[in-house]
Amino acid sequence: MEKLSKVIVLILFLIGGTLFLFNNFVSNYNHQIEKTEHKIEGVEFAQKIQKFILKLQKLRGYSQFEKNFLSEASWSVVKNNVLLIKADVKKDLLTIKKFNKLYPTLYSSDYDNILKEVESLIEKDYEDRTVLYQKYTYMIEQLQEKMYYLGFKSELLLESESDKYFLVETMLKHIPSYIEVIGKIRAKTSKAITDNFTDDELIYSIKNNCQLCDEHAKLIHKTINEIDNDIEKTRLLSQLDNVTNETKKMKDYVRETIISKKEHVDAIEFFTIATTVIDKAFSLYSINAEFLNQKLQKKLEELEEAKFYGMVIGAVVVFFIIATIVSMIRSYILYAKSEKKIKNNLTSIIKLKNNLEKCKTISEISSKSLYFFAEKFNIVQGAIYLFNEENEKLYLASAYAANEMKHIVELGEGLIGEAAVQKQYIYTYLGEENKKFFNIESITIEPTNISTIPLISYEKLFGVLQLGFIKKNSIVHNDDFTYFTDMIIGFLRDAKHLETTKKYIELIDNNVITAKTNKKGIVTDVSEAFTKISGYSKDEIIGKTQAIVSHPDTPKELHKNMWDTILGGNIYRGEIKNLNKNGEEYWVDITITPQVDRYNNILGFSAILRDITDKKRIEEYSITDALTGLYNRRFFDSNFAKEFNISKRENKNLILLILDIDYFKQYNDFYGHQKGDEALKFLSKTMKLFFKRANDCVYRLGGEEFAISFYANDEKNAFQRAETLRKSIEELKIEHEASKVSSYITVSIGLSTITSGCLMEVDEIYKITDEALYRAKNGGRNRVELANS
Repeated sequence: MEKLSKVIVLILFLIGGTLFLFNNFVSNYNHQIEKTEHKIEGVEFAQKIQKFILKLQKLRGYSQFEKNFLSEASWSVVKNNVLLIKADVKKDLLTIKKFNKLYPTLYSSDYDNILKEVESLIEKDYEDRTVLYQKYTYMIEQLQEKMYYLGFKSELLLESESDKYFLVETMLKHIPSYIEVIGKIRAKTSKAITDNFTDDELIYSIKNNCQLCDEHAKLIHKTINEIDNDIEKTRLLSQLDNVTNETKKMKDYVRETIISKKEHVDAIEFFTIATTVIDKAFSLYSINAEFLNQKLQKKLEELEEAKFYGMVIGAVVVFFIIATIVSMIRSYILYAKSEKKIKNNLTSIIKLKNNLEKCKTISEISSKSLYFFAEKFNIVQGAIYLFNEENEKLYLASAYAANEMKHIVELGEGLIGEAAVQKQYIYTYLGEENKKFFNIESITIEPTNISTIPLISYEKLFGVLQLGFIKKNSIVHNDDFTYFTDMIIGFLRDAKHLETTKKYIELIDNNVITAKTNKKGIVTDVSEAFTKISGYSKDEIIGKTQAIVSHPDTPKELHKNMWDTILGGNIYRGEIKNLNKNGEEYWVDITITPQVDRYNNILGFSAILRDITDKKRIEEYSITDALTGLYNRRFFDSNFAKEFNISKRENKNLILLILDIDYFKQYNDFYGHQKGDEALKFLSKTMKLFFKRANDCVYRLGGEEFAISFYANDEKNAFQRAETLRKSIEELKIEHEASKVSSYITVSIGLSTITSGCLMEVDEIYKITDEALYRAKNGGRNRVELANS
């Protein structure tokens, strides 16, 4: 019966093993089939989202048209198209919301949030076209980012076959980026044509987008060229040529109309031209997706065919194994005799390892280890002490079945301390007399013999293990005991190192302001110190861009310089002003370091920040007028000279305004100085609102005299801004009965234009501008007078 049972066990074991392998084979192919189906769903999902993005891009473009600047017919076309697209978008919103059932593994709650924002955006009417542009762009960028993340979620971007990988890259990254850049050109250029107005910033933005357009086209061309299939490559390149030809026509219109201003094209006409480019680009996208889908479908068919033949072969193998079982019975019986012992020891090793892997602290590891010894070797008492090299003492990590143990043991003290000093195993037999002599602690079951074993790691003392037995037990001679203790030491050493490291990390996290972002600037991690200075919790800031703390006054040039530096693989250092959650500004000295892989590809960025708010406040107080909050005369004397040098170096026209409040002494005499101070603060606020560009500076020179410096295309443009300021101040209607020129407060302004070829010194420029102000006052006040250059 015993032999028969072993034969049955052997047969079941072999059959079970074969079925296990067969099941693994089938499971593997099922997994591959599921992955391929998942990728096909990813392609379908991406196509639907991209079509939805096209509609949002079109709405963004139409949002830049202004009724007042279009004919009734053109405006009617725009309005009707917008209504049709919005109706279509609303249908898409209902469809996409059902994707959580259609594509449950690909859809996430992030889409619900984005869709809510899109729904809110198309329902509301925003008058500010810039706000509309930014909101649509933000929605589009969110969807594109999710679509690219879809590549990882559906494992499309993990495709190992080169042709499919390049098709995936083109579909998820390059073509959507190309379409988005064209969409931005369409929106910005249409607005510029509609408004019949451009400035340097807009021209630069459009030029930059045109350049990005070329770069994306090159990336698409390069990626398609990597495809091995000549038929697919030729068709894609041919379609790409159509797209680039149409793009060239569009850019020619942009160049001639916006950049060189030689000829004008109707805004609706340009919008149609740009839309044609986007439609052709989407055709390229669809062809690319079609090829990818075909390849995936072919792979799916191959997998299903391979699975079928594999199952046939597997069935043959199972039959062969069953046929040879009889010849293996004798060998199996011999093997079974030694297997029990090996299995028991192996089971113990695996059990100990599994138990220790669940533990996180030194105390838990020690307790689990002692409990293991109790089960395996029948100990009735045990303790583990760990050696601290810093003060050369032994500390109790855990005790088993002992009511009281000494928590700290000196080297050489008792059995524990002696074993640590000698680094040798000590066996102690406890008779009745010896029990009293060794003063063993009171326990539930008193041991008759004790084994005290030093724990050695890399020839150094790590700790001491003490075990108590009722019966004599030479535990150190057990074949697997050393393996058990080595494993325990390994886990204890890792836990000890982890606790030390954790303390250092917590110290750094609480005191050093750090942040990490991905390549796109999305925050991936921040320290606790960062949350303290910013006021945002980690949940609030992780997943957002650094713009969440960015101060609106920060010049765009600073951000551009920073990104150019770090994207070039270089370290950026600088001082930046931010806003915390409560709207309070703070300054940091920041060092941003690119994080790269072994091939120097940038993976993201890490930043270390130092709070310099107090330093900056001191600096700000020294250059700020206490009453108005404007820059003071001291800062004007130093800063205007710098602006003058920059204008000469960068070939820009620098404008200086010096203005004086008309009859302000009489205003103070008539209304009182408190009212005068209130008027100064109100006028200062008005001037800052009018001159709020990055390079605009407003100063209070003293009393009722102010200065403003800014850049302008020409003197005519500068005069218009000054005249607009003058009229706006009078239209504030601040009552001034003591004035001889108006019933309200007015200003007189002197204006000078400093070109790059100006040979005058700063003092001379100030003098001629002040003389222009003097002429404005003598000429009747409440006027702008140009300086004689």
